Amino acid sequence: MLSGMDRRIGLALFLVAIFGAEPVRADDAWIDSHRGRVFQYRSEFRVDSEPLIKQLDALKRDVESTLAIRSSGPIQLNLFRNRTTYMHHIGQRHPEGMQRRALFVKGPDLSRVYVYRQLSIETDIRHESTHAVLHNALPYLPLWLDEGLAEYFEVPATQRAGKNPHHSRLKWSIRFGWSPSLQKLEQRDGLTDIKSADYRESWAWVHFMLHGPKAAKSVLVQYIKDIQSENPPGRLSTRMHKALPNANAQLVHHIKTWKSPKGPISKHQ
Repeated sequence: MLSGMDRRIGLALFLVAIFGAEPVRADDAWIDSHRGRVFQYRSEFRVDSEPLIKQLDALKRDVESTLAIRSSGPIQLNLFRNRTTYMHHIGQRHPEGMQRRALFVKGPDLSRVYVYRQLSIETDIRHESTHAVLHNALPYLPLWLDEGLAEYFEVPATQRAGKNPHHSRLKWSIRFGWSPSLQKLEQRDGLTDIKSADYRESWAWVHFMLHGPKAAKSVLVQYIKDIQSENPPGRLSTRMHKALPNANAQLVHHIKTWKSPKGPISKHQ
């Protein structure tokens, strides 16, 4: 497992490779590629492959160990030099995804992640790669949980427990009377239905289940285990409110009182 310092150095090297890359002619298409054990990429700009692949391998291990799953199958990153070439490529192959800044597509041969070069590219890579790891392990996931987990893992590992931007925004919303509704999230069945507030609440439930009461973590792990075993899981809200009848109030309290851990951060802290 990479240390926090190792991951920061790796990210810095990757960013230097991205934003220090030479211009590419329009007719060059893919000019760089690499194939790792799980992750592979093809890129329209030069990439320092070692730190990128190490980070993605570490992300995969973190997702697997946190959720007690085993993910298998290749994942291909398609890295575009700008939004124009990204939109051209997506428009020809996945026009339904043209409104998205980044995209994950599960194919019959491999899982594909599509992102383009801009300031938040590393966040987009982690977010969409989390989707790929999850869907290589599970036959399906409810949309809200799929997005909540991707929101959780999209930040650097050292920021997952206490420094996600969603945390401060939700604390502010609580001051104005915000209250969660897992049942409402479960009704979201398409990406066009899910709004910014839904992403934040989905993240909040994931954070609560991973860092809150042990009973909440048990609900999540067993729910995912049933999905992986293809046992009909029902609604997670039913299980949650059976294990924690006052789960909504506990979630609000969790968000209001959670402090960023100091020192080394454990995934299960």
